Amino acid sequence: MKKIIKQNLGIDVSKKDLAVCLMFLYNDMSKKIKGTRKFDNNETGFKALLEWIERKKEEDLPVHFTLEPTGVYHENVSYFLNDMNQLVHIVLTKKAKRYAESLGTNSKTDKLDSKALAQMGIERELELWQPGSPVFRKLKTLTRERSSMIKIRVMLKNQLEALNNSANRNKKSINRLIRLIKEVNENIARVEKDIEREVENDQVLKSKILKLVTIPGVGYLTAIIIVAETDGFALIKSIKQIVAYAGLDIKIRESGKWKGKSKISKSGNVHIRKALYFPAYTSIRHSQTYKLFYERLLDKRDISLVAAVAVQRKILGLIYTLWKNDSIYIENYKVRKVA
Repeated sequence: MKKIIKQNLGIDVSKKDLAVCLMFLYNDMSKKIKGTRKFDNNETGFKALLEWIERKKEEDLPVHFTLEPTGVYHENVSYFLNDMNQLVHIVLTKKAKRYAESLGTNSKTDKLDSKALAQMGIERELELWQPGSPVFRKLKTLTRERSSMIKIRVMLKNQLEALNNSANRNKKSINRLIRLIKEVNENIARVEKDIEREVENDQVLKSKILKLVTIPGVGYLTAIIIVAETDGFALIKSIKQIVAYAGLDIKIRESGKWKGKSKISKSGNVHIRKALYFPAYTSIRHSQTYKLFYERLLDKRDISLVAAVAVQRKILGLIYTLWKNDSIYIENYKVRKVA
């Protein structure tokens, strides 16, 4: 007798909505799509999704939910489902891409659609997603708030410079901008205090952060941003994975006889890439190890940006390794790679 043995909902997440596909696996290994639909990517949509699942699912079996991390847009639905005691699987992009290739997918993007995610969850034994400590979520919110404020400050300073150099300088406008910049600076300082307070209240986290800042070029806030954005590297099992998660992996576009230029994928977490930009150049200036590494790459490629990105990858890999090993940085000492 044909019987359902597993059911999985693939969720293709975008900024505004969730495209979902519910798939059944039977004991004869055949598969069937039970239903597809779109829901708003907000709490109202999440509740409607669970109501829809209740009507569609096989009663005697748990429903698995499989999705890819998409910047910030997957976070709310993931936490909502977890809070509702659902079985959530978050599949890293590289893993999803390998699965897509096994299906012979011709998509030019690495992203899987809801049907492919549903099928992946049916066919593979995926690791259950465990939310990181609540402190990481708080820190992520605070560090992103700080980043937004810094953007605003840059914009205001550019406006102020333009006004100061204009033919008809308006003193009142200039004074208003100066007051606005002062207010933004004060708000940034307040957010940084909140960040510091969160870390100070968690002695284990504080100890690990202080070990990360022993890496040349890596400051207190840089370390916190990277740890917060990865939920303490909760989904990460290797240096290769964290590099891909940050979008610092190399992507080569080629077809037949045509070979394109290699470039970083930029398909990962933009907050991590931004956080590593200045530390890379600082480490090149202040660490002989990184300076030699950078110069060696520069001799080969003669493109400073490519060499600097390689330094970013190296720093990120080192942050991951020190975090996992709970150790400090020692110049010229090769730390054994974790998993």
